[in-house]
Amino acid sequence: MPKENGGLGILNLERFARALRLRWLWQEWVSPEKVWLGTKTPCDDIDGLLFAACTTITVGNGKRTSFWHSGWLQGRRTKDIAPSLFKISRPKNRTVAAALERHTWIRDIRRAGGLTLGHVQELLKLWGMLRSTQLQQNQEDQIIWKLTASGKYTAASAYKAQFLGNVKAKRAQAIWKAWAPPKCKFFAWLINQNRVWTSDRLQRRGWPHNPSCPLCRSAPETALHLMADCRFTRRVWSLIASWTAQPTLHPQLWMPSENTLQWCDSLQLSLLVIWEIWCERNARVFRRHETSAPGLFSKIKNEAAAWALAGAKDLESLIRRE
Repeated sequence: MPKENGGLGILNLERFARALRLRWLWQEWVSPEKVWLGTKTPCDDIDGLLFAACTTITVGNGKRTSFWHSGWLQGRRTKDIAPSLFKISRPKNRTVAAALERHTWIRDIRRAGGLTLGHVQELLKLWGMLRSTQLQQNQEDQIIWKLTASGKYTAASAYKAQFLGNVKAKRAQAIWKAWAPPKCKFFAWLINQNRVWTSDRLQRRGWPHNPSCPLCRSAPETALHLMADCRFTRRVWSLIASWTAQPTLHPQLWMPSENTLQWCDSLQLSLLVIWEIWCERNARVFRRHETSAPGLFSKIKNEAAAWALAGAKDLESLIRRE
């Protein structure tokens, strides 16, 4: 799933394969000299629906547009407008020009089994939509790919189109674009998705766990508590607020939030702090080694200086205020 949708940016192979298959449908339009043109393509009906949604077809003389399979009629395929008629029509591969000539599409309807009320309703609907269609004999049919500035198909745009309408993950793109070691960004992604193995998640799995927060030992451990509500964490952030001369970082001024990354303006600083807090948590759980809040703050300061030297410009500007 794309990173902006909360994923790791790893390709969904099924959707990527569909995006690549659309190239067959595009080539049918833009490369009529292909020797395979006219043979059956490996595209299924979902591919056709996606292709119709991603393209705009302008009918000229109607000699290249498929009457049933192309999305030329008000942006829709006639097979979707009149699915029952499509099932009993033969042949199904006529062009718009051939189908409209002397209303051939009506004569193609096989009435041997009789027409139902649904067939008649679809026939009247399609007839009404086709009445205003006028072919331009001196113009070729044209197709435009909606998702690129050039109007031409690309596999990347076809792949991304399959995620349109998905919920955008809050701050997901910012996490991946921020300067930080990959392990810290990956951990922040896990925090944002609530996928770190804190005690509440271990409990849901029925795995061994200590329900108390290992940092404050006074509340159940959750990702939000560990990174924002824990009194140990808040003590660390108080020290950081004084160090950076940013009062808004003081826990007393934080707004209520369900997301641990929403209340800090400096994303680089957030990535560093939550990573160090997680490391301290693991040190207490697995190595029985504890560091005080001032000690962890000192470690964060040293690490921030190293990040600034390596290219973390936001941290560098904060450190200069010291």
